[in-house]
Amino acid sequence: MEELWQIYDEQGRPLENKGAERGDIFGKGLLHGASHVWICRLNKGVAEILLQKRSATKETWPNLYEFSAGGHVQLHEKPLMAAVREAREEIGIHVAESDLRLISVQKVYMTTENGKIENEFQYIYLYELRSEINFTLQNSEVAALQWQTLEEFKHALESNPTNFVPHGNLYFSTVINAIEFELANRHP
Repeated sequence: MEELWQIYDEQGRPLENKGAERGDIFGKGLLHGASHVWICRLNKGVAEILLQKRSATKETWPNLYEFSAGGHVQLHEKPLMAAVREAREEIGIHVAESDLRLISVQKVYMTTENGKIENEFQYIYLYELRSEINFTLQNSEVAALQWQTLEEFKHALESNPTNFVPHGNLYFSTVINAIEFELANRHP
């Protein structure tokens, strides 16, 4: 049996014991949740962001860049738990819930290039990486990881927006502002 994703009401509350399979979610546009983890670091005093290139076999937006790790919230799962699980599954890192900072929740309705409907609450988390780590990629989800300086990322969003999942200006500016704030006000 395929995993069930948690269904939400319009106010962002999970509907008790209400889940649906991927096909129904994408086909009917059912309101669900997704957790996105953006990993940042200071490298020799320069702010960097870790981008994920989606696998060529992904059902939606194959080969495009986006968050460091992320995915959909499963039935009875909290968004924070989903963020921790997705970071472990997709890129092989173990993060504590307390290390993730919720920076935004955005309600989004998008139709993908192949007609799938993404009607979701996006729980956007920030994680500051403070030491070297070896990532282990889940090849069915992630083609590659790439560190970019925050300035390179801003430039790429402006000059080549079609290389990224179309989350929109508000989404990306929220992430950039949060990273700039986090790294400028970091606690040793």
